[in-house]
Amino acid sequence: MTAAWKPRLIVTVDTEEEGLWDGVFKPHGNTVRNIDGIERFQALCESFKARPTYLVDTPVADDDRAVEILKGLQDAGQCEIGAHLHPWCAPPFDEQTNQRNSFMCNLPEPLQRNKLTRLTEYIQERFARRPTSFRAGRYGLDIAGVRILQELGYRVDSSVIPFEDYSGQEGPDFRAFPYMPYRIGREDLRTAEPDGGLLEAPVSVGFSRADFTRAHRMREFAKKRVFRPFRLAGILDRLNLAHRIKFSPEQADARRMNQLVDAYLANGAPCMVMMLHSSSLVAGCSPYVADQSRLDRLYRDLEATFEHCLSRRHMKSETLSGFAESYLDATP
Repeated sequence: MTAAWKPRLIVTVDTEEEGLWDGVFKPHGNTVRNIDGIERFQALCESFKARPTYLVDTPVADDDRAVEILKGLQDAGQCEIGAHLHPWCAPPFDEQTNQRNSFMCNLPEPLQRNKLTRLTEYIQERFARRPTSFRAGRYGLDIAGVRILQELGYRVDSSVIPFEDYSGQEGPDFRAFPYMPYRIGREDLRTAEPDGGLLEAPVSVGFSRADFTRAHRMREFAKKRVFRPFRLAGILDRLNLAHRIKFSPEQADARRMNQLVDAYLANGAPCMVMMLHSSSLVAGCSPYVADQSRLDRLYRDLEATFEHCLSRRHMKSETLSGFAESYLDATP
């Protein structure tokens, strides 16, 4: 990185339908009333001169009102519109609808290609701009998906959740993946190569201590079956020795998120990638925000975290694609 580089704050929103936490994957009949929450969220972002990236899926692109709102923000230069694939509600519907197939990485490569191509072209049609940033629904990306994204002209992905394992749900295991941005190699999603064609900007996940590798090992050790009766992972959390933190106001308060920011920056991170769901912007639309008081608390945490990143730590706000462009230009 150049000496003048300022770490970036990248705010991403998985902009999608409601009702995704009940284990039912509906191909049709989905609603997107949570788009009503975009106005308040966007106003907060603009008050800090932050430009969010809205990663939209098929039900959002289907909805005329959602497109009108989001396209207006895009055309005014106030946000980026990227793509977000939920396989169960993205045509063609050539697979059985179940938990395994809710992860794009479990679909045959030809079906992945068909779904990604149709979503990309549909977003281009509806928003008059081709998306260049992507996140897989349920973080279900594999190397086949990476190759397809490159073919379709995407510059950056943000599907990796470091230190997390979804294999128990038939999803990917990200425990051995980098937590810093990297160019994805040709043969393995977790391998960095200097001439890789797609930049991976992982969602920022880490620990309360800056030595993430050691903290992760401590937690993995504590979670072994033989130690579960002793609840060692909970003890590590209470003692703040290896508390896992996701950079999301849905799962961490401002104190924890700012602690994570400081740990990342101490490790020389070029960016922080925040993520949340659009359904958390309206009370009662997600399990993370059950009522109005929880929604108000989410906004207080967002405001305090934006203040910490952009004012105290002098970070610069960037969209996903904007970060990819500036980061790739600044790195050898």
